[in-house]
Amino acid sequence: MDAWCQQMEQESKEKQLSEEVLGKIRSAVGSAQLLMSQKFQQFRGLCEQNLDVNAQPRPTAQDLAGFWDLLQLSIEDISMKFDELHLLKSNDWKLPKGSSKKEEKKQPSATTPKKVLKPKPAAAKEKSSGESAADKQRQEARKRLMAAKRAVSERQNSATESADSIEIYVPEAQTRL
Repeated sequence: MDAWCQQMEQESKEKQLSEEVLGKIRSAVGSAQLLMSQKFQQFRGLCEQNLDVNAQPRPTAQDLAGFWDLLQLSIEDISMKFDELHLLKSNDWKLPKGSSKKEEKKQPSATTPKKVLKPKPAAAKEKSSGESAADKQRQEARKRLMAAKRAVSERQNSATESADSIEIYVPEAQTRL
């Protein structure tokens, strides 16, 4: 992730890029740096507290699992941002036509209740013939995020999970160079 940040920062310095592209680069790099510098350190601190029998308050296994799931969501979001940047780079840093309009329409939907979001995928399927590869990737990532959120919710609601066991899933590292 650090290499992705360095690569994109170098690209932004070397190339004459539009403000919109520079904003996407800043967003991806900033999110990744925040995750690496603070969120991972926070998780490490919680793990150390969990192992310390004298710690007050001592985080539970459910706390750690929930925090890890949130980190996974952030990692997937950052990965999507860098995927989009790599697509832009392969397209000579040119935004696809109409991408800014799509982004404006998607932003308000993030603030609407979950129940309102359900009809929107059906509307998106009707337009599937015009969807780009990036749109399909975003849809798939949203599905994964929703599945992860459901899993976190189920885990937190489950009374049968043992407080002594901790499971952390780390996917294989993806390298892009």
